[in-house]
Amino acid sequence: MNCYLLTKREPRANVACTWSSKEVNKRSLCAFYFLNCITAILFLTAAPLWAQTSFALKSAPPDLQVFLDGQLIEPVSTTGTLRNFLLSGAGVVRFSADGYRSVEFSSAALPIRNNILGIKLENYPGILQRINEYSTGSQPKSAYFSPCGQRVFVPLLNQHGIDVFRMRGEALEFERRLTVPGSTAVGFVEAMFDTRRRELWVSNMVENRVHIFDLDTLAHKTSMPTGGRFPKVIAQSPNGSLTVVSNWITHDLSVFDSDTKKLLRRIPVGGIPRGMAFSADGSLLYTAIFCEPLIAVINMAQNRVVSSFRLYEGRGAARHVVYRSGRLYVSDMYRGTVNILNASTGALLRSRRIGPNINTIVLSPDGRHVFASSRGRNNPKTYLLPGPDFGAIFKLNAGDLSLVERVWGRNQPTGLDVSPDGRFLVFTNFLDASLELYRLP
Repeated sequence: MNCYLLTKREPRANVACTWSSKEVNKRSLCAFYFLNCITAILFLTAAPLWAQTSFALKSAPPDLQVFLDGQLIEPVSTTGTLRNFLLSGAGVVRFSADGYRSVEFSSAALPIRNNILGIKLENYPGILQRINEYSTGSQPKSAYFSPCGQRVFVPLLNQHGIDVFRMRGEALEFERRLTVPGSTAVGFVEAMFDTRRRELWVSNMVENRVHIFDLDTLAHKTSMPTGGRFPKVIAQSPNGSLTVVSNWITHDLSVFDSDTKKLLRRIPVGGIPRGMAFSADGSLLYTAIFCEPLIAVINMAQNRVVSSFRLYEGRGAARHVVYRSGRLYVSDMYRGTVNILNASTGALLRSRRIGPNINTIVLSPDGRHVFASSRGRNNPKTYLLPGPDFGAIFKLNAGDLSLVERVWGRNQPTGLDVSPDGRFLVFTNFLDASLELYRLP
């Protein structure tokens, strides 16, 4: 090495320095190792901060516990019903509660959305066994098994069309989305099967129309205006001759000839009609009046309301009604109840509050059980935003409404159905755009 060192006596401009190639390599290698050491120290110092994970937990059950690599983690704070967690370090996160099956995630793979982690657990041991969850279009309003049980139809309120799933063994597979030619309107609500004519009828409240599809080929056949505004539920008389649609805003029912599809008449009901059910002989049509805890009884020969059944005094919102063996099963969304009425006299036989915002109710094919969807509590700003807790599906004894089992849904379980053979249950999570499939005993 030939190097002239800088001294105070020598001007900087006169300094000269030369290095051999070997010395340059040594210098470069030392600098490389030095920088690596500094980087490693900084990484090890900062690693605990990088591995921190924060989230607000929305859970069902609400009191489930959180573990990181087997160590119980307590929430750092709460915001309403949400518990706020901070996980330091990487590992396996387990969510557990007595009477439920635990679930586990890698801390790096937690399904956190907008800083909220939604976790629901399944009963253990449970009667209803969850099979899977499937994505749907936006705001799946209802769900229906086809008469043969091989398809599930899901009308979409916030998207144009009806999602169709096909059963493959004990699983669902997305098949296609039914759309109406020449239309892009959203607003599909409820459906009805005309098995005699092999037709699927679907209401659209934005277009104020009913759309009809071939049940076998799924081809669009025709569409008709209801004459009213915001059509909702569709029901067909037991002999198949008449098909009736409830119109939410105009407070009336549209009656169609099932063969010709001609609108025969509109029947005013004096309130907001939603769910409907025919008597066994088709002479009467029971209509749930959503603005009250009331069932309007329409005589189909006279085309008018001939009587009404009040569930109880005070406020209420009758939403869904099912007829079976001389009884009416009615959900009240306002009070969160399921009710049984004598279909002849209107006498209230049973009433049970089971959860907030009860929506759809269905009977099992054998008539032994009632299934009801509870949306959970609404968001204080609007029901179109997730509420403070998850909703649920309830299985009740049809005789006395005693609870058999409850399984958790997600954000606003709404549409609900049981397969014709009684083996499967499906329900929609309205705000999560999903469909869940369960196996029944």
